[in-house]
Amino acid sequence: MPLLGELLVQQGLVNQKTIDEAIRLQIGTNRRLGKILVRMGALTEDKLVDVLAAQLGIKPTDIISSFSADMTEKLPRYMCRKYDVIPLRMKNNNILEVAMSDPSDQQAINDLEQYTGNVIEPLLARQSDIAKQIVELIPYSLKNDFFSLQSIRLIRIAVGLCLILVVVIGGFSYNYIQTAKYGTVSTSADAKIYKNHDLMLGFDKSGTINILGRGAFAKGYYSASFTDTDVLASFIASRKSDLSENQKEWLEWVINKNREQGSDK
Repeated sequence: MPLLGELLVQQGLVNQKTIDEAIRLQIGTNRRLGKILVRMGALTEDKLVDVLAAQLGIKPTDIISSFSADMTEKLPRYMCRKYDVIPLRMKNNNILEVAMSDPSDQQAINDLEQYTGNVIEPLLARQSDIAKQIVELIPYSLKNDFFSLQSIRLIRIAVGLCLILVVVIGGFSYNYIQTAKYGTVSTSADAKIYKNHDLMLGFDKSGTINILGRGAFAKGYYSASFTDTDVLASFIASRKSDLSENQKEWLEWVINKNREQGSDK
């Protein structure tokens, strides 16, 4: 079976130069090639679905009518977003039907089978429909979305460390003799980083918040990423027994400060 890029070129829908550019943009990310081409304006989503349907010999699936209520916790939300998928229903012989924006993505299928222990039967659906129904059908889970996917956590930790190195290499000097209450605040083109009481909070311009460090009474280190300050606050509340009073007061100050700055924009 030809790859999606090859098929699009063969059918004269996209030229090879555009495919090569999309592949270059895809390197090092989890984005699907078809999604990138749609975002580039080289292909409409409807045309992409038509091509995939013809390539695979299947019709697009209606997610709502096919979705079984007992599938809400079959896959965590982060995995659904990563692969542009939604689990639909179980069939006989341990077969799990999954709506996918690209059913030819064998790597995604392999990863889903490894995670679920089921045999994946991929069905085609529009990426925009999948994205909408992930929010509607798949619940958010703090446990799964922030502590199960080690690779994403490590990548985000590495990004946070790289931002710190950029600040240091760029010649910014930190004031390590800090006040007990506020600690240090450093700013780069991409992020603002707060550090105090063995904890570090990084707010990057994409909206991601990273927390690194340890609580005064915790056995291990924290390394997690959040999408907004409300989720971060919930995480801190769930770990309040790990934190000293100074740490809790400082974290509350950082969160309130960034909420105020966000409301001023």
